[in-house]
Amino acid sequence: MSRRSLAILASVALLAGALAGLAVAQEEPPFVRGEPELDVYLPDSTVSPGTTADLTVQIANDGDVDAGTDLRRDTVTTARSVVIEVESDHSPLVVETNRFAVGSIGGGAVREVPVSVTVPADAEPGTYSLDVRLRYSHTYLSAPRSGVVQDRSRTRTESISVTVDDRPRFAVRTVDTNVQVGDSGTLTANVTNLGGEVARDLSVELVANGPDFALGETERNTARIDRLGPGENATVRFPASVSQDAAAESFDLTGTVRYTDVDGIRGAQEGIPVGIRPLAEQSFSVEVDDSTLRIGENGSVRGTIRNDGPTDVRGVVLAVGDGAFAPRSPRYAVGDLAVGESTAFRFRGEVPASADSVPQQLTLATSYRSVADTERTTRDAVRVPVAERRDAVTVEPVDPQFAAGGDDVLRLDVTNRRDVELRDIEVRLAADAPLESEFRTTVIPSLAPGETGRVAFDLTVDGDAPASRYPASVDIAYTDPTGVRVTGDTATVAVAVTQSSGGTIPIEAGVLIVLLILVAAGAWWFYVR
Repeated sequence: MSRRSLAILASVALLAGALAGLAVAQEEPPFVRGEPELDVYLPDSTVSPGTTADLTVQIANDGDVDAGTDLRRDTVTTARSVVIEVESDHSPLVVETNRFAVGSIGGGAVREVPVSVTVPADAEPGTYSLDVRLRYSHTYLSAPRSGVVQDRSRTRTESISVTVDDRPRFAVRTVDTNVQVGDSGTLTANVTNLGGEVARDLSVELVANGPDFALGETERNTARIDRLGPGENATVRFPASVSQDAAAESFDLTGTVRYTDVDGIRGAQEGIPVGIRPLAEQSFSVEVDDSTLRIGENGSVRGTIRNDGPTDVRGVVLAVGDGAFAPRSPRYAVGDLAVGESTAFRFRGEVPASADSVPQQLTLATSYRSVADTERTTRDAVRVPVAERRDAVTVEPVDPQFAAGGDDVLRLDVTNRRDVELRDIEVRLAADAPLESEFRTTVIPSLAPGETGRVAFDLTVDGDAPASRYPASVDIAYTDPTGVRVTGDTATVAVAVTQSSGGTIPIEAGVLIVLLILVAAGAWWFYVR
């Protein structure tokens, strides 16, 4: 090969090497040197005393490239493993969550971190600083051609300003309620302006956080206040009710106060906790002290009702429910009852003759008007003893012995067994052969409880009647104290009949003998003359 050809090949090889070196140089850019630049911002820095605020801290990375190509900017401007610490050493603010791991923040990026800060209620209005410490690592120098990489760790501290404002802020506190379980009433609350500025056109809304408590017809209600100056308070009232099945425990409510500040700007404070504990359900103690009830008779039930609280009640009325006892009047007006006060009641009535002589259960409904002037009713079951059935009037014969063929008087003792006076007691005798009576009815004007009256009837016994005991029926009717005519049960008395003596001379024979003696005496007298 000629020298010329060798020169050409060498030139081509040198050119190819240069081109290859240029390509490598283009694939592997030269070194780059720089660092992140982290800045801290707090867009919304206003808090209120007596609250816990979630502040959003922003971390912005405005990284710089000091030297080298801009194509590899992210290599040296990215902050890695960023950790933020927030401290409040020289302010009344309390940082609740003060350490966060953020991760990596690239150049030109912004990351947000929530920081919870509690502001004491007595914190003075003003501006306070919080220290924000940033810890991170980054690549300071990267030279791919030489394989050189330099990493650094940095810590820097920034300050953010937090302003404790003096705008209106509010506390809502329940001060009174007459609401009882199963009843409705009024919830009274105090609204206090804890801020340093006047609030106008206030709207106070309460929301119940459960199904058992209602504020009027729904779970929420609103009251209005014209004006509240700093430190002033106002009383608002809400209709309230508690369901029948609810327990007498505290209920949680949430309050919201909307207002207009001194600049005419409408503001609101939400999430104000409010608690209420309703009164227990009204209760009464009902006891039976005495019962004169008896099957088939009128009697009475005496008892005592006591107001066990928790509030005074008005217009108490007791009513007897359906049962074996039929009261003459089913309602008994008790009147007003203070807490702990007792009063007696009495029901008169009758137990039907068809009832059993066993203790009966009476349901007594107690109606009353509560403190909220609503009408309520409670029910109690009481046990009432009932005595066995007895005859109102008993009839006992007095020595009822008669001789066959004779006549005499049948005397009867009539006794009032009731606890009330009976009037116009009609006693009617009914007798069958061999007994006979011509006057069968008599009347006793009245009989007091337990009193006995005696009546008499003529009674004739057939001469042929054998010695035995014969029944006579006695029907009783009377008028009770209510003026009702009552027909009692039929009583049966036994009449003892004895055989007539054999030596007894019949009346007719005696008369004949007397006549014969008179005739004989007259004849003898005539003969002697």
